[in-house]
Amino acid sequence: ADIGRACDVSADALSERLLKALKHEMHGDRVLRNDEYVSMDVLVFAAFVLTVWCMGWYMVRQWSHAMHHSFADLAPTHILSEQPSAWNGRITGPVHPRHFAHLPPLPPKVTQTYAKRRPLADITPVEPAAPIAPQEPLSDADRIWSELSVGVDAILTHAEEGFEQSLYMRLYTGVYNFCTSLKSSLPGGQYFTPGDASSTVHGSMYGRQLYTRLNDHVSQFMADVAAKSREYSGDELLAFYNKEWIKYGDAAKMIHHIFDYLNRHWILREQDDGNNVCDINTLMFRLWRNKFFMEVRNSLLESVFSLMKRIRDGQVADLNLVKSVVDSFVSLGSDDMVSGSKKMEVYDSYFLKPFIEGSRQYYQAESERVLKEGSIRNYMIWVFERLKEEDDRAEMYLHESSLREFGEALNKVLIGKQRANLISEFKPMLVAQEKEDLGRLYELLKRLGEVMGLEPLRTIFCDFVQEAGQDAVKKVSGNQEATESMANKSRLFVQALLSVHELYAGILRDSFKDDPGLSKSLDRACQAFINENAMCKKAEDTEADAARLLATYCDTLLRKGNANARAAGEAGASSEDNLEKQLAQAICVYRYLSNFDVFHASYVRFFARRLVNEQSVSTHGEETMISLLKEVSGVDVTSRLSRMFSDITVSKDKIDQFKESTQNTRTFDYEFDMKVLNTASWPFKAPETKLKLPAELERAVDQYTEFFHKDRGGRRLNWLWQYSKAEIRMFFPKATGPAAKAGYMFQVSTFQLAILMLFNQDSGPGTGYESADGPTLTFDQIVAATELDKDIVLDELALFCKARVMNSNTANKATEKSQYTLNAGFKSKQMRINLSRAKKSDQKKEAKDMQRAVAVDRSASIQAAIVRIMKARKQLPHRELIQATIENIKLFHPQVTDIKQSIDKLIDTGYLERDENTRDLYKYLA
Repeated sequence: ADIGRACDVSADALSERLLKALKHEMHGDRVLRNDEYVSMDVLVFAAFVLTVWCMGWYMVRQWSHAMHHSFADLAPTHILSEQPSAWNGRITGPVHPRHFAHLPPLPPKVTQTYAKRRPLADITPVEPAAPIAPQEPLSDADRIWSELSVGVDAILTHAEEGFEQSLYMRLYTGVYNFCTSLKSSLPGGQYFTPGDASSTVHGSMYGRQLYTRLNDHVSQFMADVAAKSREYSGDELLAFYNKEWIKYGDAAKMIHHIFDYLNRHWILREQDDGNNVCDINTLMFRLWRNKFFMEVRNSLLESVFSLMKRIRDGQVADLNLVKSVVDSFVSLGSDDMVSGSKKMEVYDSYFLKPFIEGSRQYYQAESERVLKEGSIRNYMIWVFERLKEEDDRAEMYLHESSLREFGEALNKVLIGKQRANLISEFKPMLVAQEKEDLGRLYELLKRLGEVMGLEPLRTIFCDFVQEAGQDAVKKVSGNQEATESMANKSRLFVQALLSVHELYAGILRDSFKDDPGLSKSLDRACQAFINENAMCKKAEDTEADAARLLATYCDTLLRKGNANARAAGEAGASSEDNLEKQLAQAICVYRYLSNFDVFHASYVRFFARRLVNEQSVSTHGEETMISLLKEVSGVDVTSRLSRMFSDITVSKDKIDQFKESTQNTRTFDYEFDMKVLNTASWPFKAPETKLKLPAELERAVDQYTEFFHKDRGGRRLNWLWQYSKAEIRMFFPKATGPAAKAGYMFQVSTFQLAILMLFNQDSGPGTGYESADGPTLTFDQIVAATELDKDIVLDELALFCKARVMNSNTANKATEKSQYTLNAGFKSKQMRINLSRAKKSDQKKEAKDMQRAVAVDRSASIQAAIVRIMKARKQLPHRELIQATIENIKLFHPQVTDIKQSIDKLIDTGYLERDENTRDLYKYLA
């Protein structure tokens, strides 16, 4: 009342709020609700009063104990009356917070009325139970245990139904009373009731007694369940076992929570002392294992194996029964159910070993039967399906730790014993391209591991693909007409390679799931037959090199006028899409080349000609090829190509500026186009012969040179006449039809232009310009007028005579003694004629030049690699240096002789020296 007046709160209201706070504290709730606001002063003051009250209550309780001990005959049952009774919304005995501090969370089977935690005022008081009729006096331990045993029986028999909150609290309180507050006789006839739950003298005795009684009681219950199970067999036994297991698992969890005080005190101290005592949950499952499972294990396992056999034989059975039973074996094998350690003695010893042995015997008999009834191919299909079924079932009911052991046992019986016969079917399947069977065989042999299963397949696959590639190229090389030109030869060569690669890459993808080992086998096989085949036998013939042929194929794809080389591709796809697809296929072959540097040198020359002659099929196609090469070989390879592209773009701008600036001062009346190229980027060389330009062309060259030097006076122009071309219109005196008026349009080289211009009426050194057939020129006159080398002039004149553009007085053959005139009666079905095509002699000469350039570049690359290695290692023996150099160079496969020559050159130039004592040891000289 004094507190209420001081805080302006009535005594009843203050009492009600304190009781509510006490209740919420017991249940772990917040003390305050949103609708129960109390000022901070009231709470602080209330907490102080509550503390004083509890201290006083504790002193009174100690005095009460002393009085009871003094007058034991007046209060023989005070202990039970002093403990809090079952919690039904009110407190019927002395209350102290420590009586409820040890309460564990309720198990899930407890009814939800407790979980809702209704306010104190809403709970209807429950009347105390009716008094029990007087019987023979029992000790306090017997009285409490009689109540606990009834509750334990109720939980064991009806665990799936749950139970009321009041039962849980009454049983938990009984366990607490049994462990902490029972009388024990001490010497001298005195009685001792420990007020501290940590007392080891009293708690040790009654804790062990409670633990023993629970063990004996549950053991008897398990014996009764085992006796009842003998009434069942087969699937009925499995169903009974599963039902009892589920119910017992729930009961064990509830009993574990009810005996939580025993777990946290007596059992914990016993375990710390090293005694063989387990917590209640583990005890419950040990009793199930020892008192029930061990009694019925033979009939139980027999029922499990019988059900599994029926399933394997194709009969209908409930596999969930097996799963539940096997899961119980896993749980029973754990020594510590609470911490979750998995030792699984029951699962391994009683189930897994006999199950694997039975499965081995079953499939041994089945495999012999299937082999007698059918072929090895049928056996393979049967094994594949059965193993798939077993894998699916094993994942359902076996523990994950035993899946591998079970699988290896089946693999050994079904696959290992027939391994040789299965491998012998691999090559026939490849020949017949049976992708589905190849996939089955791969999956089966994969189960035997890398060495025993897949390695033989990889060897066979590599040899088979290599042989197929060699045969495909040999078949193409035998067609002489198709391989007459380099363009056709390269196209057929690449298509043969791609057909083999795409076929077995598809098998690798569809049947072998892109297995890394088999993928490497495919790469080795492709690299072997692409670089060494019927078309690429002679190493000295650069035209027959795979890299050269591939570069030629790419040139035919990207150059105008080769529509036949660009296949139609997929229906409905655009020409650009088809071109991209074919370029991607070419890059696929490029990856397997052994001489990347040869391809680079060849491709750069083809690329340069397409740009200079404006023969690229599309700019997009050229850019796509450069991008693909960049992905494979890096920017170092494609940077040169990019610079060449840039030069063409700049040249176009430059010629536009020239035309604009000379619009009024132009000294020539024909189209003139120039391309200024950077010498370091382009593969062109300066001409090896002099050339005296015709006067008409010389005027244009002089005017452009003057224009160029205005902006770039510090640079020098080298005119590459051998790569220049022109178009001229020629009129023949005796021509008839449309050609008589329109003339013929010839595409010629600059050298050819200089020779033909000599036959014009105004600028020729010859005689007979006034005749109807035109002038006549000797070989010497042509050489003197053009200043070209005699070999070049002779080649060009031979070309003119062969094309019937000129006639010679020596049976129309070009010689140094011949005289030449224009063919006045020239006729052709074509109005446009190309005379500037590359000659075979020029192609061979260019190939040799390229080969020499590649050899020089290789020598420099080898020397650079050796210097890098020796600079890092300082000294190396001869063999190690050779091996390190081979591994360091990626663009080509260096020959040992080339490496030795490079070492000698580096010794001569002072980069390396031989050790004086060990001649096989090289040292680096800084």
